[in-house]
Amino acid sequence: MEKLVEKAKTKEESATEEIMEKFKYLIFKEASKYHIPSYDFEDLVQHGYLSVLKAIAMYKLGSNSFNGYCINAIKMNFRALLKGKIKHFRETPNSDLLDFDTSGDYEFTLEDEVIAHDEVKKLYVALDKLDPTERDILNRYYFMEQPLGEIACDMDKGYHQFSRMKRKALNKLRTLM
Repeated sequence: MEKLVEKAKTKEESATEEIMEKFKYLIFKEASKYHIPSYDFEDLVQHGYLSVLKAIAMYKLGSNSFNGYCINAIKMNFRALLKGKIKHFRETPNSDLLDFDTSGDYEFTLEDEVIAHDEVKKLYVALDKLDPTERDILNRYYFMEQPLGEIACDMDKGYHQFSRMKRKALNKLRTLM
């Protein structure tokens, strides 16, 4: 694998394609795990391939661990994308082309407020359809910012049981919305 990476670093296209082919299924698997607003599955797969290219460029030859390095890079880049750490400006490749004042704060428009209001209404309707225990867990965890361990102690159940209940409640919310 080390020789293949070395060839890819010298811009040998066939070596790069071979490396991408080796990580194709991992990229598909990781891309299917994430639901990121304004990204469809193909965008996420493309992001995975870009992660491989970045890993090739940043890898230090002689480390003998490219597989692990690349796998970690793919997973970390998906998480960073989810957290909003990576900014993509697909609509405008060059920010200098825009002619607007960036010094001021963004002012919410009436449309933004209407959209936010509708989303909040959908959320409350979905929350009302949850079991009282599930709703209480989500309320305490996300709104009151209590640790899951504290919630579990208050209700005399195990941490892992509450972790599963929280995940189940979030999945229910996702399907209801």
